[in-house]
Amino acid sequence: MLFQNTINRIWDKLLVALGVLFVLIPTSPWNMPLTYRDSGVFLYVGWRILNGELPYRDIWDHKPPVIFYINALGQLITNNSRWGVWLVEFVCLFIAAFIGFRLVKKLLGTFPAVFSLFLWLLTLAFVIEGGNLTTEYTLPLQFAALWLVYDSDKPDFPYWRWFLVGLMGAIAFFTKQTAVGVWIAIILYLTLQRLKSGQIKRWISELLLISAGGLTVCFGVVIFFALQGALAQFWSAAFIYNFVYSSSSIGMEDRLKPILEGLGDLKGTGIFQFSMIGYVIGIFVVIRKNIIREGLPLLFVGLIDLPIEWILIGASGRIVSHYLMVLLPVLSLFAGLTFWVLFSWLSSWGISMRTKTLFLLGVMGIFVWGSFAAYRKQVVEYRRVRDDTLINYVKSVTAPDESVLILGAESYINFFAQRKSPTRFVYQYPLYEPGYVNEEMVLEFLSDIINNRTRIIIDPGNSSTAFLEFPIHTDKIDESIAYLKSHFRLLENPDGLTVYEFTESESVP
Repeated sequence: MLFQNTINRIWDKLLVALGVLFVLIPTSPWNMPLTYRDSGVFLYVGWRILNGELPYRDIWDHKPPVIFYINALGQLITNNSRWGVWLVEFVCLFIAAFIGFRLVKKLLGTFPAVFSLFLWLLTLAFVIEGGNLTTEYTLPLQFAALWLVYDSDKPDFPYWRWFLVGLMGAIAFFTKQTAVGVWIAIILYLTLQRLKSGQIKRWISELLLISAGGLTVCFGVVIFFALQGALAQFWSAAFIYNFVYSSSSIGMEDRLKPILEGLGDLKGTGIFQFSMIGYVIGIFVVIRKNIIREGLPLLFVGLIDLPIEWILIGASGRIVSHYLMVLLPVLSLFAGLTFWVLFSWLSSWGISMRTKTLFLLGVMGIFVWGSFAAYRKQVVEYRRVRDDTLINYVKSVTAPDESVLILGAESYINFFAQRKSPTRFVYQYPLYEPGYVNEEMVLEFLSDIINNRTRIIIDPGNSSTAFLEFPIHTDKIDESIAYLKSHFRLLENPDGLTVYEFTESESVP
């Protein structure tokens, strides 16, 4: 009896933990020794934060700040090891998956919740792209916000929850600006429902509480960077650059392209097909209002949220698989709704619980079998991310206190070699973005290389930008470039690399 009670208490947590491990074991340092580009940037910034530096002021990146401090926290836990960041990933995904499971279970029952959990985690495994990405860390916030609005139509709904909704929305915004679809949907839902029912005062109160929660975080972030003299750099990198970057793709075709291309990543696991059926069912349920009597606000918010998420994904005019992670909470909800309808039909036929359990396991087994080859291939691909030639070379020719510049955006080399970049432009893409870069930025970059006596400059050969060929030219820029060219000599192709070494000379001009 004791064993049975223990199983009843922990089975759902164990199920969630196993599902999250299924997603994250391939991206762990055990299987994936190095990281992809974006994760490498975040690891580097987290490392530098632990060494007293500040994002934007001391290290340039265009992501909002939360991701950097998550990486700093992970490295703090395990003394600069990537395992700590992986552990933080596990905790965040466990929270997201457990809240999502309990949410769908509360609305639709256990079997749809198990299926929904299985399907969205299976999909996540194919869009996580090596892990440690911004959209991964917004998942627990999205699921938590949906949980909070589950019964928001009840008269005794606790008003303090709206403050939490706004608080989490702002944290999501400062993790990735376009990951706020759920919160936009919640505000639109409240506006439609309260104005329709004439509850103007209640609507105003709810919006004020949401705003108070959001502004609490916003003011905190602004004050934090302002006190350290980095507010201008923060605004320039995290907002102005992103606006310029996204504006470079114009036209409706460019905005629709990410949506159309993204469908391919979702169809493979079946979550898109199941969720679209569930979306249609959800419209019918919300209109009828008597099919599901509790949780209608959740379904209503989900119906509004899905098209908003697609619009936000398409805002940049570009698509990479991990952008699609923001869709998973709402897709899991409607996939669960589809399975709920299937199980309702089985129940109406008098099918036994055992048979329904076998049906669930059979359906999940079919999906696992269909995805096994792709999953195994991905595990192998992650395992191959281990070329440490550049890392070992940097360690062999430099001392820990010497700075190394890697051209392009390969700052993971700086992190794994534990060598600081001589400039806050640890990767140089912003310096080649027309409409954003200016003379001051280019001169800052060149002066940093000169004044910090950069030990070596390495060109990995895979950068889309040409070293010292900027989109703007002035007399001061040309003078600094000439100085650099005269004080860095090209080494004779060591280990097949393009390496420039600083040579001692007269004082810096």
